Amino acid sequence: MDQLPYSVEDFVLDSDFRKWILSPSNKSNLQWEDYIKRNPQCIENIRLARQIVLNMPSGKFVIDGKQIGSIWEAINEKLAHGEVSPEVKSLPIRPEATIAHFALKHKTKRRTFNFRILKAAALFMLAFALGVLYYTLPEKEKAQEIKWLTFSTKPGVKSALTLSDGTVVKLNAKSSIRYMQNFVGDTREVFLEGEAFFEVAHDPLKPFIVHTKDISTKALGTTFNIHAGTDEKITVSLVSGKVEVRSAEVPEFVDYLAPGEQINTYAKGKSWEKGAFDKDVVMAWLDQTIIFDDTPLPEAIKILEDWFGVNITLNHFKDENLTLSGKFKGETLKNILEGLSYTARFSYEIHGKEIQINFQQ
Repeated sequence: MDQLPYSVEDFVLDSDFRKWILSPSNKSNLQWEDYIKRNPQCIENIRLARQIVLNMPSGKFVIDGKQIGSIWEAINEKLAHGEVSPEVKSLPIRPEATIAHFALKHKTKRRTFNFRILKAAALFMLAFALGVLYYTLPEKEKAQEIKWLTFSTKPGVKSALTLSDGTVVKLNAKSSIRYMQNFVGDTREVFLEGEAFFEVAHDPLKPFIVHTKDISTKALGTTFNIHAGTDEKITVSLVSGKVEVRSAEVPEFVDYLAPGEQINTYAKGKSWEKGAFDKDVVMAWLDQTIIFDDTPLPEAIKILEDWFGVNITLNHFKDENLTLSGKFKGETLKNILEGLSYTARFSYEIHGKEIQINFQQ
């Protein structure tokens, strides 16, 4: 409202004017009433601009080529008779009353009336065409719907999935991953419970972040394994690329891994240890191989339960220092128990999903 005087085009393109016409308020009505008092010569332009704004298409308006042709015919007919197109939408009472009031008080001579009608019709068609074009183009700025998905594996079942960015996730048994369907935003974030191997699709502008309890692992395009046990222990093992590992609970717990390096930590920042790892051991589960290397018996039993989807009960177990060793690739649970029973000196019974391991009293 700073330029004097406004043409019809100026009013149509003025966002404050359009807002006043379409969604009037006491404040806007007073502002425009004051403008008209100071610029009474603009009342005719305001009246024509109002008509154009009211006839601009809405977001739900759809028109085909035949309808556009009919509109042009109607405009030509109106021009031939010196008439202005009728309104198709009612005007809120405040702008209408204001414009009508000042139009009666200040009657101006209409110079080249047909020219004004032609100009108004042209502006109307321009606004109409722009509106149709706007609503038929893809809405690039429309907020994308955020949808979280969860993928889980049952005990005894391993699986893999490919995320929307091309990242491949291989889940060990009894594990789950929660992730955003289309990775809206500046990062690609997932939440892991259990164990998974990640082959991250490279995207330097959108880091890939895995959250495991309070530990986050940030990567761009790498391959790494994360294991989160039930004892709150979390192990991050990097095969290729580079990752940043940090604790949300302990700010000073942050480090970077190179290929072949591993971080062992616990949730809530109990400890933080970095070192090398044996790739054959860490990645054995991907090759359907179980490796026990002086593994405490309770830990080995938990691995067998998750691997085969069974429940194992220990009877008369007393030696808390007992560990198991052995490598089993593609073996049945019966063969594994048979092999371990000789060194650990126990007998076993298999009843479907229930396994009894008996130590001598």
